[in-house]
Amino acid sequence: MQLMRQASGAAPARACPAQVPTCSRRHHRPHCLRHRGPARHTCRTASGTTSDQLAVEAPASTPAPGAAPAAAAQEDARAIVDEVLKAIEGTDSGLSIEPATRKHVDGLLDKLEGLGAAQQPRPLDNPLLWGNYNVAYTSVGRSQERGEPAGGRFRGKVGRALFRTAGLFQSVLKPDIATNKVEFKLFGFLPGFVGLRGRVVPQGEGGDTVQVLFEPPVLAIADKLFLCIGRTSSVVLTTTYLDERIRLGKGSRGSLFVFTRGGAADAAGMDQVGLQRTSLTAAALFTAFFVSLFAAGWLLWSTANPLGRAAAVAFWLLGAAIGGVVRQGGLVMDRDDERMVAAAQAALAEKERKEKEAKEGGGGGSASAGGVTPAAA
Repeated sequence: MQLMRQASGAAPARACPAQVPTCSRRHHRPHCLRHRGPARHTCRTASGTTSDQLAVEAPASTPAPGAAPAAAAQEDARAIVDEVLKAIEGTDSGLSIEPATRKHVDGLLDKLEGLGAAQQPRPLDNPLLWGNYNVAYTSVGRSQERGEPAGGRFRGKVGRALFRTAGLFQSVLKPDIATNKVEFKLFGFLPGFVGLRGRVVPQGEGGDTVQVLFEPPVLAIADKLFLCIGRTSSVVLTTTYLDERIRLGKGSRGSLFVFTRGGAADAAGMDQVGLQRTSLTAAALFTAFFVSLFAAGWLLWSTANPLGRAAAVAFWLLGAAIGGVVRQGGLVMDRDDERMVAAAQAALAEKERKEKEAKEGGGGGSASAGGVTPAAA
């Protein structure tokens, strides 16, 4: 924008070019005077009058109100994320982290939660929500969680001793599916996994919370033997922060989660988790395994030999330990969890009813009712 100001009573001045004023380039004193200020030039015209040119140069694009604070918040968030990822690296998803470091990390997650509260679009409307994630860190923090927040009994002390963790993953898949997977090696060498597959139902008006109703867990050994065990379960999870690298979650009881995107999670076959069904062969082999452990123990005990009886006790303890871990698919549930399952079943039934009404109404399905986000439909 240019503002031209004329001297009083003078003839109209001839405008000077915005960037190159009409100035004499000879050896006598130039007629173009530069004043201090924002690109202000005084040019003398041929008639002897003067005109002041004020070049007020606008930036290429005018920042929207609040753009600078938003950019600063993004820089702060990136720095905090860098610090979190460095602190939790090599901690077995937080199990081996030092108490002081855990407290520090939990504090950083609280800061990211504060920044995430202002993120737009909201997590359930953000395309970044979808994908495969590694469970990089969990913390019960100040929660009242019983057992490990991720992996249940498979991540307890006995579970880790028998089923050595090889991977811990979670995926959010279109249109409204969530899957969890704990990969392990039984006795340190036999590969397997336990997986959950569930339907996602948005909760509340904040655009950041979902309730997931999971089907019974699937236990797999050597990727060939599958056994559906346990019962349905449910969780409520709030996404407190989301960007290109991580997703932060908070459970209904206050447990904290850090999920990192891609990597090993992309190769874990997360879209197939929970689709397997129990086979007669798997059921027979699992049954035979436990029966043989207790039968062998009984035979050793009947020898009345001290060493034999010691071996018998070892067999029985091993069978009890494995059975205790895999019981209910490793899930740790109480009455609150049972009430949560009932609420999730009611919410899912209501969601399906709305979807059916929308389809029967000729709309081909409602975007807001058919999935986690409008983009999912």
